[in-house]
Amino acid sequence: MCVRPVTPSCGARFPTIDADALRTSQEGLVRVWDVLTDPQRGGARAAASGIGKVWLDGVREAGLDRSVRQIGTDRAWESGYDGTGVKIVVLDTGVDKTHDDLRTHVVGEKIFSASPDAVDRVGHGTHVASIAVGTGAKSGGRFKGVAPGAKVISGKVLDDEGYGDDSAVIAGMEGAAAEGADVVNLSLSSGTPS
Repeated sequence: MCVRPVTPSCGARFPTIDADALRTSQEGLVRVWDVLTDPQRGGARAAASGIGKVWLDGVREAGLDRSVRQIGTDRAWESGYDGTGVKIVVLDTGVDKTHDDLRTHVVGEKIFSASPDAVDRVGHGTHVASIAVGTGAKSGGRFKGVAPGAKVISGKVLDDEGYGDDSAVIAGMEGAAAEGADVVNLSLSSGTPS
């Protein structure tokens, strides 16, 4: 009955919320339910001793089609604000300028990392740029970015594994200022305060 990655015998423990997760096959479902619950009078079942609650595991999905609207972009677009005339510099792992949602929006690229070229081999910079200016072309308009009228300059400050030096990031910020960027995006993190 051990189904990787998560079953009662294999185990996935989440101590921060005092919970365990398990996965079973359709055939094992009744057996798992019997282990997790005890019969009560009248035929109902309650959580077994030592079990606080039992939930079905929820399923999540990426939702750019909802999140963009949650920040009011529909109203902005209806008022004529779609980013037209705005220059955004994305300092990240590069941007895939051949992506269907970005091919008409990437107007430049600069390399500030040790990478030999501006290709986004990690995908993070392309994802970030799509949130900002993606046209939604690949999804028939469903996954359109916040400012689909804006243009993007890719500043590759991270290498092909997604890491970079502070000096590369600073060079990228100076480069963005020299390009006359209206917006600079840095979706970067570090294990130490900066």
